[in-house]
Amino acid sequence: MLYRPRLPDGRKVPLSWPIALFRLTNNICWPLEENASWLAVVFDRFCWYLAFILFVITNDAEFRYLRVNINNLDEMLTGVPTYLVLIEIHLRAFTLGWRKQDFRRLLEKFYRQIYIESSLHPTIFKNIRSQLMPIFVLSSLYLSALISYVILPIYFLSIGSRELMYKMIPAFDYSPLWIYLLCCLSNLWIGVIVATMMLGEATVLSTLVFHLNGRYLMMREKLMAKVDVVLEKKKRDNGNQHIAAEYNKILVETLQENVALNTFAQEIQREYSFRLFVIVAFMAASLCGLGFKVYTSPMTSIGYIFWAIGKIQEILAIGTMGSTIVTITNQISSMYYESNWELVVFQSEDSKSNARLMKLVQLAIATNSKPFCLTGLNFFTISTTTALAILQGASSYFTFLISLR
Repeated sequence: MLYRPRLPDGRKVPLSWPIALFRLTNNICWPLEENASWLAVVFDRFCWYLAFILFVITNDAEFRYLRVNINNLDEMLTGVPTYLVLIEIHLRAFTLGWRKQDFRRLLEKFYRQIYIESSLHPTIFKNIRSQLMPIFVLSSLYLSALISYVILPIYFLSIGSRELMYKMIPAFDYSPLWIYLLCCLSNLWIGVIVATMMLGEATVLSTLVFHLNGRYLMMREKLMAKVDVVLEKKKRDNGNQHIAAEYNKILVETLQENVALNTFAQEIQREYSFRLFVIVAFMAASLCGLGFKVYTSPMTSIGYIFWAIGKIQEILAIGTMGSTIVTITNQISSMYYESNWELVVFQSEDSKSNARLMKLVQLAIATNSKPFCLTGLNFFTISTTTALAILQGASSYFTFLISLR
């Protein structure tokens, strides 16, 4: 029923553990197979609507807690982080879930055309895995934060208390055991959606970008290797009348691959632009609230500590990912300029092929004149600079809150 990524030959793709967890536990966001039965589609939509309603009810309960404690800064800011992340994931998860089949088509194209197999390119795959390590770390931190929240209701039940997983005041009496257990199950499901969305989407996006980056690197290496072969053939045979024509063929093949990679990069941008905007928009405020809670009561904030470190790791990892794709696409235009085209023109006696060659080089440089940037609805560019600016803003807000206290 749930979509399972496959390679062009039909083999199942070995998924990293955050993506596997995202797939198995978050049916709100993860797409169905294209040939899923109508019953599976109905059940999938039912879960989406049910989760949406539970998010709205929880949102109201958490906001009521903030209103009740508006004159108590410490208590109010204890509920701010969970309230902010609830709104953030409400926006991110349900927009993704509403059009999840577009997400499936993006993944299908990725695993069909972009994904780099470890068996075919072990060195590049190993480099990609090392680039993904910070994402795996933040995934572990978010999972640890979720586990710390799950333990709370078990502890509360053992001491006869009726506290919920999050700071909230529901609009109904939840002291009866069966109602309390239903509320805990609701809190647990929301927590799973939140945690798996945060760790899963960051891993999927990073996987898309770093494999795309690997394809750009492979394209550059192939171009230079093919040009070297053509020039070496000229030296070896002491005369190659078709050197410019051969170079043109290589350049056309490279340009076709280049355009395909650029097109896929734009598809990533269209899929993630809104959700990246939401991530960055909520990041500074979330970090500020988390930092305040950890600062004021560190001994009772284990979950908040995991969460805060994970948030910092997330924005740094996303910023690094954005800078990586900007750097490689910025180098592509110079790749064509440095591809020894002038040596080919110098050694070729075919004026028509030479003229076509120079036009192709000019077209290739113009096609890649502007580096690709991931943006949040075109309001800002995802980069290391943006990440550091957010952390600086969060520290400023944190200092302001401490001074108020």
